[in-house]
Amino acid sequence: MTSLLLYTPAHTPRLRYVCRWIFDERLGIPCILTADAAYWKAYHGPRLWYATEPAPPGDLRILPQGLLQEQDIRPQQLRINRWKHSTILYYNQPGAALPFDILAAVFYLISRYEEYLPHEPDRHGRYPAAASAAARYAFLQEPVVDQWLQQLRLMLVRRFSLELPEQPFRFEPTYDVDIAWKYRHKGPRRYWGGLARDLLQLRWAGIPARIAAGMGIRPDPYYSFDWLDALHVRYGLQPLYFFLVSSGSRYDRNLPPGSGSMQRLMHRTAQRYPTGLHPSYRSHQDEAILAEERRILTAHTGQEVTRSRQHYIKLTLPHTYQRLIAAGITHDYSMGYASDNGFRAGTSRSFPWYNLPAEEATGLRIHPFVYMDATSRFYHRHKPAEAWLEWERLWHAVKRTSGTFTGIWHNHLLGAGRQSRGWRALYQKMLAYAAQQQSKKEG
Repeated sequence: MTSLLLYTPAHTPRLRYVCRWIFDERLGIPCILTADAAYWKAYHGPRLWYATEPAPPGDLRILPQGLLQEQDIRPQQLRINRWKHSTILYYNQPGAALPFDILAAVFYLISRYEEYLPHEPDRHGRYPAAASAAARYAFLQEPVVDQWLQQLRLMLVRRFSLELPEQPFRFEPTYDVDIAWKYRHKGPRRYWGGLARDLLQLRWAGIPARIAAGMGIRPDPYYSFDWLDALHVRYGLQPLYFFLVSSGSRYDRNLPPGSGSMQRLMHRTAQRYPTGLHPSYRSHQDEAILAEERRILTAHTGQEVTRSRQHYIKLTLPHTYQRLIAAGITHDYSMGYASDNGFRAGTSRSFPWYNLPAEEATGLRIHPFVYMDATSRFYHRHKPAEAWLEWERLWHAVKRTSGTFTGIWHNHLLGAGRQSRGWRALYQKMLAYAAQQQSKKEG
């Protein structure tokens, strides 16, 4: 197999990591690093010059900005510009074929370098989207890393007559089961206590639904699992389900995992789909809670639990990922913002987590999500028609770069109750559109 030779005087863990992801994984061409200039000049295959010294005339050069040669974490001068209809970081070679340090720019975004720098967290202790370079320079809803690599692929194909086929576009729906039922299976105390509160607070609209659901006359407003099953069969989907197996706190309000109904739901779902853990809000600071929640989900699904997504997208680096690794998680789906849809790491494709303080690549695989229904509904107060426009725009941004469109939906936001009016139809429209686009491609 043809290999790409990259000349660099400094072989650092950062450089090896980002080259492995860009060339070996994303572009499908093995990358060999060398500090031997004579060997590089004698090489007859595709090659790149990554050094401050001038490259031989006519050769393709990437001018290092310095980030990949450093061993600490410090504020960066990003030097923003535009290239090939995309925003770029580390612009440093006006007029060159590659006018920016694409290797450093990719590393900056997928390592989430900026999240290690001083910042003011939001009320849940999360890194705020507004603090990111993507928000400040208005490229949060563009998969800039994927756009850059698409252009790099074309450049290498044309210059070296390579065959580097693009990876296929993928659609991956996922669900967070935060609250499986609104009224049913809560036990007499919680059911009658809730009804009493509705009466005392004059919340007349919800009382008939509570009584009908409690008596089994109507479906529970949050229970959408049968309806979702039918959609999955119709459109040939194999989604992921993430279960919150905690209750009793302000932010953890699912049925207790000891409930027979909750256990049957977990088992039922695992018979059809892959499942993962939705670590509780409380588990973020307690490794013992995280380990116990993983044990519970494993026991009731019969699946080895290796996937995870943080409840409330409560993610802080490096601590969250260190705890997940210690708990046996190998795939995390939390890379996105709760407050804004888009591309937190600049890409829709998965990548291995780089532990920046330890300066090492890890075995934890990060799967970014692009869109979440709760973001549209509760942060941006979108109506279904507005949510559709944002979803469609993001869909095509991913489709153009042959990425992976991972979306998050919630069963309780897709239920049959009044609060889901318009949103169920919107989700079905999304799935129908996705299936139509796929059939066009296959045709």
